[in-house]
Amino acid sequence: MNRKIFIAALIALSGFLIVSCFYKVDVTEYVVITQFGKPVRNVTEPGLRIKLPLPFQTVNRFDRRKRLYSSRLMEFLAGAREKKNIVVKFYVCWGIADPMLFLTAVGNDTAAMQKLDDILTATGGAALGDFEFDDLINVNSPTRIPELNDRIMSEISSRVKKDYGIEVHKVGISRLALPEANVYSVYNRMRAERKAIANKYRAEGQEKAAIIKAKAEREKSDILSASYMESQKIMGEGEAQAARIYAEAFKKDPDFYAFWRTLESYRKVLDEKTTLVLDEDSELFQYLK
Repeated sequence: MNRKIFIAALIALSGFLIVSCFYKVDVTEYVVITQFGKPVRNVTEPGLRIKLPLPFQTVNRFDRRKRLYSSRLMEFLAGAREKKNIVVKFYVCWGIADPMLFLTAVGNDTAAMQKLDDILTATGGAALGDFEFDDLINVNSPTRIPELNDRIMSEISSRVKKDYGIEVHKVGISRLALPEANVYSVYNRMRAERKAIANKYRAEGQEKAAIIKAKAEREKSDILSASYMESQKIMGEGEAQAARIYAEAFKKDPDFYAFWRTLESYRKVLDEKTTLVLDEDSELFQYLK
């Protein structure tokens, strides 16, 4: 009975040792083989592999895909001239470049992100000190944020790759704001600047409006003068023509013309409420006898 148990245990142990000699590497991961805790081999290609059984060699797996790390909110002093506090949040797209170095220097993703956070704090703070506030937040011209991102990336990428086996693919700013204590003062300054610009545009508009109105008034005066002169000319020609017609009519029949002109005078001056006191010799009375 004891022999059967021993044989069964031996077979189970042998099976376990045989199974532990084989391991599979997925396309999404790196594998580092450690021997008694010491890294001995990197495996970067997917497939079925073989190693020494446990406990001689151990499989350590790491995700080979790119990952995105978002830092905590950090407050820095921006600019050597203005020296204004700003709140910045960075993001880093990173991955593992050297799995064996990553294992020995960092160990896991949590420790790697802590390293990135520490490096971003130091490097980002130093870089922001060389950029003025208007270089980062500006509505009148392009900002220098891309230049800041490139500088931070160039300073940290070679360092983390050499020291920790981490490859940085991209660094950027995901949030840029002001501390709450400074928000109102900055907004008031921006409001004052916009008001000054609005007043400038308003004054220029009023000046142009005055010029346009003066030009319109001058053109109006010229048109009215020309129209008045033309009307007076037409009236003079009409009156001359009327006088000529009257003269011709008078020449044809002076008595009838005098009679007609007298009747016209009656029509203009006489009505139901008119009372005339005339001399008997008056020309106006001769047709009323």
